[in-house]
Amino acid sequence: MTDDHLADRPADSQVPFFFHSYGQTHSGSAGSRAPDNRQEQFHDLLSQFVLQLTTHDATTPVGFLDQHIPLGGEWEKALKEALATCRVFVPVYSPQYCVSTWCGMEFDGFVRRQTEHRRSEPYTVSAIVPVLWTSPGRFALPEAVQPFQYDGPDLDQDYQLMGLRGLMEAGKWRVYRRTVWRIAERIVDVATAARLRPCDVSLFDDLRNVFAPRTQGDS
Repeated sequence: MTDDHLADRPADSQVPFFFHSYGQTHSGSAGSRAPDNRQEQFHDLLSQFVLQLTTHDATTPVGFLDQHIPLGGEWEKALKEALATCRVFVPVYSPQYCVSTWCGMEFDGFVRRQTEHRRSEPYTVSAIVPVLWTSPGRFALPEAVQPFQYDGPDLDQDYQLMGLRGLMEAGKWRVYRRTVWRIAERIVDVATAARLRPCDVSLFDDLRNVFAPRTQGDS
């Protein structure tokens, strides 16, 4: 790797390198959310790998995960600030993700930010790096996310068939770690190419759920 290539890497920053967007599972109690330890396990490993691939300041979280918002914190404010400043958006596709109102709003927000960036900057690559959580045959992707590719020749076939959660439950830990490493590499490469500028959080004042089915009359 040349010095010029290293110079293109993003520098240290206080902002999250990636925004981890995922669908919440629910417990038996009406409306209550169940902790998702597997999502947090993935987030921690991805964060470790991104730190190894960058010069991000390890004293601040390299990735944003809503489970890490402090008790009593302003949840929506923290979420929108992370959405406005993160370098890469990482939607984790699952049946829960595809029907989540908040995930649909997060996706809308980041697409708006990319659109705003492109008004003054030439297009390079999209800063959206999708991840498969379960088998893609077990859910229907909303129309809004379909243009963004989640597979590739550098990703294991088992991952493309089972998703990360499937690899975990099958005990395929070597494939799982290799896949997360490759996802981390893709995140860093995309961040370097896109160089997405932060936006004002007011851009997110009227977010809508872009996963909701369109009704007659929608534009």
